[in-house]
Amino acid sequence: MTETIKVDVDASLARRFRKKAMESYGYKKGAVKKATEELMKRYITGRRANWAELSGKLRSEKSSVEIQHDAMREAD
Repeated sequence: MTETIKVDVDASLARRFRKKAMESYGYKKGAVKKATEELMKRYITGRRANWAELSGKLRSEKSSVEIQHDAMREAD
């Protein structure tokens, strides 16, 4: 059983979300749906990043602040 949820969001946010969804789930029908469902599941379960698992995976000469600034620039 499915249910339709309609929301109005900022056009820029919608474009960025669609792009990220397609990068993650492939450039095919259903990618945005799959990404939205995953996002909703994470939201209702309160699941956060597993920092212990991620620790040591990123190797960079940049500081964490520089990496964060770069990520924010790319998101815009």
